[in-house]
Amino acid sequence: MKYELNYEELHEMIKGGKKIIFVDMRSPKEFYDYRIPGAINLPILEDDEREVVGRTYVKESVEKAKYLGINFAKDKLPAYYEKIIDLKKSCDDLVLYCSRGGYRSNIFFTFLRALNVDVKKLIGGYKSYRKYIRENLDSLIREKNFIVLCGKTGVGKTEILNKLKGTYPVLDLEELANHRGSNFGGIGLSNQPSQKYFESLLFDTLNGFGEDEKIIFTEGESSKIGNIQLPKTLIEKISSGRKIIIEDPINSRIKRIKRDYNLSDRDEIYKSLLEIKKFISPEREKLYLEKFQEGDYDFLIRDLLINYYDPHYKKNYSKDDLHLANDSAVIKNILNFKNSI
Repeated sequence: MKYELNYEELHEMIKGGKKIIFVDMRSPKEFYDYRIPGAINLPILEDDEREVVGRTYVKESVEKAKYLGINFAKDKLPAYYEKIIDLKKSCDDLVLYCSRGGYRSNIFFTFLRALNVDVKKLIGGYKSYRKYIRENLDSLIREKNFIVLCGKTGVGKTEILNKLKGTYPVLDLEELANHRGSNFGGIGLSNQPSQKYFESLLFDTLNGFGEDEKIIFTEGESSKIGNIQLPKTLIEKISSGRKIIIEDPINSRIKRIKRDYNLSDRDEIYKSLLEIKKFISPEREKLYLEKFQEGDYDFLIRDLLINYYDPHYKKNYSKDDLHLANDSAVIKNILNFKNSI
């Protein structure tokens, strides 16, 4: 039996139905920045310990750095051993990895194998996984075709995607990017994922649809969602997808925006208003800030929609695209469109 596997082998096992838990042995900061989705962090070195070991490696000696690393790791092993035994009860295989598949994962892997614990190790660590994602994401995207929900800000595209989720394949890019896409799209949300982690989430989502599900629902997006850059191949596939234009009266759009955005976070709203000042006149900037101070969000949202968002809305669809009102029949009409393709 092989105990050291590359990610291509592990990916085939996952596609075959195996439940694999990845255990990331890197420091908490490394893990937070990017990781294999679903991985559990058991850091052999904490952030400060990693700094000490790295500094010792560069400025003093490799042997002293190894000694420090072992000394930092030894007290963690009993608790990590118990955690591994518990995790193994809920998976088919448990796979350890660190940055390059070297020192940190080897310490724990060797320790567990010496105790006859059936664990595996990812050859090349996270870097080999990242290489696999980079080399295979575009081809995975090309296999898919999209029905794209388009429409002005606030018409309820994400709301419709949420109704389709669970029954039909949906790629919710704003959910993956943790951002609503507009200048005000980060209000009330936590930090966005790193670019690398977003691409991992995108790969897992697309891969999870299965080979038979070629048509996926998604929302029309620009090339960036907040700080996240969409892959060029994905932008091209979405641009060439079959489009449905969602329409809704402006009063409904205002009501939806007020419901979906955290308008109690005044600092975030103020910061977002300042970010658009270069795109609006000084008079309108003054007006917006006055309405913000008064808490008149109905006026603020309406004016932003009419005078800022709607004029900049790119009608990158043809006159033959289907236009649907966001009413009680919208899901039925969307599915009828899908079935007609």
